[in-house]
Amino acid sequence: MCKVKTKFTVTLFFLVMLFVFITPLRSNANMRINIATATTGGSYYPGGIALAQLWSEKDVANASASTSSGSVENVSLLMGNEANVVACQSNILQYAYEGIETYQGKPHPQLRILSPNFSQPYQFVVKKSSNLESISGWKGKRIVVGRVGSGTFVTHERIFKVFGINISDIKANNIGQSEGIDAIRNGLADAAICIGIVPLAPISDALAAPGSDVTIYSLNEKEIQSILEQNVWMSPMTIPAGSYKGLDHDVETIGHVGFWIVRDDFPEDVAYNLVKAMHENADWLKTAYSGYDNPSFLQPATVINRMPVPVHPGALRYYKEVGLLK
Repeated sequence: MCKVKTKFTVTLFFLVMLFVFITPLRSNANMRINIATATTGGSYYPGGIALAQLWSEKDVANASASTSSGSVENVSLLMGNEANVVACQSNILQYAYEGIETYQGKPHPQLRILSPNFSQPYQFVVKKSSNLESISGWKGKRIVVGRVGSGTFVTHERIFKVFGINISDIKANNIGQSEGIDAIRNGLADAAICIGIVPLAPISDALAAPGSDVTIYSLNEKEIQSILEQNVWMSPMTIPAGSYKGLDHDVETIGHVGFWIVRDDFPEDVAYNLVKAMHENADWLKTAYSGYDNPSFLQPATVINRMPVPVHPGALRYYKEVGLLK
C-alpha cells in the first residue's frame, strides 16, 4: 500500500511540474495580439499582416492585424487597450512619450519600444501637369494630407510649417495614401506626400500606367536642409533610379523610422518571444514583406539609441542576448 501511495505521489508531482512549465507556454501562445497598423496603401499594414501570420504560425501568440488611420490613432488604441501592439512613426512616438507638440501637456510615459520596423522615405507624388516646382508652390493646391489622426497628416503639417504653409492655405483632402494616388491619377488632386517603403504599390501602378501624368518630386538641397533643421527626427534619404517604372534618376527626399510599440505592462515573456520570433525568422519576414529587409529592423541599435523612449524589458533582454544591443 505504501509503495502504491509513493508511486501516486511521484506521478502527481511530475504532473504538477509539467503543468507549471507548460501553462506559461500555452498562455503565451493563446494571448490575443491585436496589431494596429495604418491605411492599406502604406507599409505598416502589409508589415503588420506579415507579423500576425508569423507569430500565429510559430505559436508565439494568437495574432491579427487591423487597419487604422495611423500613428496618432494607434497611440490612442494602445492606451485604451483596444490594441496591444501598434505601429508608430518616430516623431509621434517621441511627442506622445514626452508630452510635446501634438501631445502638449499629455505625456504617455507607459509607451515602450518593441522593435523598429521600417525606414520610411517620404515620396512627394505630384501631378506633372500641375507644374509644382517647389514645396512652397503647393499653397492653394489640392493636396492629399492623410486622415486626421494619422502620422501622415502630422507630417504634412510639419513640412508645410517649414515653408510657411498652413493646412488652411491648401485644399486639403483627408483620405488615405492609396485613395490619394487614385485622386491624383484621376485629376482630383495635385500632390501628396506618401510615406512608406519603396516601392509603394499604388505609386508603382500610377507611374506604370500608359500616358501617366504622375511623377515623384525630388527635393532640392535647400528644401532638405530647411526641413531637417526644424525636424531633427527626420533623415535625408534617396529613392534610387529604377525604383519605379519610368523613374530614370535618383530622387532626393527625407524620411523617418517606424516602430512597433507596446505598453509598459505588456507581459515580459511574451515581448521576448515576439521579438525572438521576428529575428529568428527574419528571412521569412523579408520574403513575406520586403520592407523588413532594412537596417532599421535588422540592426536596431542605431535607431533605438536615438530615441528617448525605453525599450520594453522583454525585447531588451532578447536584444542583449544576441548582441543587437549592449
